[in-house]
Amino acid sequence: MTDFDILIVGSGAAGLSAALRASELGARVAVLTAGQLLAGSSPRAQGGVAAAVGADDTPALHAKDTLQVGAGLNDRRAVEVLTRQAKQSISALRTTTGVAFADDLGLEAGHARRRILHAGGGATGQVLTSALLARAQRTRDITLFDHSPVDKLLTSDGHVSGVTTPCGELLASAVVLATGGYAALWARTTNAPETRGSGLLLAYQAGASLADLEFVQFHPTALSIPGRSALLLSEALRGEGARLVNARGDAIVNPLLPRDVLARALHVQPEVFLSLRHLDPEHVYAHFSALAETLRATAGLDLARDLLPVAPAAHYCMGGIRTDTWGRTDVPGLYAAGEAACSGAQGANRLASNSLLECLVFGARTAEAALADPPTTHAEWRTRPLDPPTPLRPNSRVPMDHVRALAISLDTYVGVERNGNDLARVVGHLQAPLAQLIAGAALLRKESRGAHYRTDAPAQDPTWRGRIHWRRDQPPAFEEVAA
Repeated sequence: MTDFDILIVGSGAAGLSAALRASELGARVAVLTAGQLLAGSSPRAQGGVAAAVGADDTPALHAKDTLQVGAGLNDRRAVEVLTRQAKQSISALRTTTGVAFADDLGLEAGHARRRILHAGGGATGQVLTSALLARAQRTRDITLFDHSPVDKLLTSDGHVSGVTTPCGELLASAVVLATGGYAALWARTTNAPETRGSGLLLAYQAGASLADLEFVQFHPTALSIPGRSALLLSEALRGEGARLVNARGDAIVNPLLPRDVLARALHVQPEVFLSLRHLDPEHVYAHFSALAETLRATAGLDLARDLLPVAPAAHYCMGGIRTDTWGRTDVPGLYAAGEAACSGAQGANRLASNSLLECLVFGARTAEAALADPPTTHAEWRTRPLDPPTPLRPNSRVPMDHVRALAISLDTYVGVERNGNDLARVVGHLQAPLAQLIAGAALLRKESRGAHYRTDAPAQDPTWRGRIHWRRDQPPAFEEVAA
């Protein structure tokens, strides 16, 4: 049994940002990760980090774009924090880790300005997370535990006080969950296999609220080759001029539509290719060197010269552990940051390249609150109860031979497009607690908004302008979001 001031579960950009800020404040920090370091979603991020650093840009314009894409479900306070602190977070990252972003700013779908900072020839997430990890490894008061999965959150008098791992207990005044999302629950996904919502389940079992689980972003351009994993083909490619074409090379859709709109457009196409053939090959290789090498090595494809077959794949989760703008949950002592959290900054659909930014901004803020808050501090939300869509009987464990069947069911019934009949049929049969809650939220939300699209309810309904909450042993609840 070992005591720390703060325990951080997850070693991606959010967890490492929290750890480094906590150490700056004089805390003794432990960072635990279930597998290898640098194995999560953050190192896989290709596009970049969004920040209003250009001469023609402002945080207000960045916020406007974030709200527009978020389809009326953003928490405006969280959006203001995210966009206002972006430039400061980038400056601090450069100063403390030496990350060298390219001089030119990229453009991605949904952005009215060029504001995407990128590094490493299309490997921004790898460069950024590696730099954060290197700094953490040099910091005396940060202890890193790899291959240390957390089995359970420990509580004392209603306050989270530590974690249990296969090697024993670790105690702390606060625990931060920064474990990433749950997009690997789907069969076709850009995520690593372990990204199945482990942190959300820990929080749920401890009594914390989960929210927005139905909002899962399907990246429209993931490599689509039978028998191969769905390699992400970055939004930045389309920002640099890549086209979406049919087998004849004819353009079929605007490549800079917001992700949710574009994913639905491509979902119904029998065959779609991403093409950069019309661009200067040397420019393509220079700007996307890491991706070009990965494509060549894993699929035998030339980024600049081949037609690249693509289709949507589960990519990013707007839903997560409900938090305020300081990472507080409704359980004292428990905090969350990054994709594991639902602060409301992303709304019903994330604006491209806001994810790494969220990790940097809210990771640091969460550490500050976790160390400064009195022990009984927790977040609260005004909610009203909802009738559950069907009796849910979540099982705590899923046999490994059921994982593939579960993933295929989510692809089929809770994918880019959903409908009430299919959701009602599948919700009670999904053999995993988180999958049941995701499908249950999708069934309850009888409208289409952002990344959640129901063919039997294709319009937005203002009565559903809010979040569906799930809490253990309680019926679902609804938190209204101000217009």
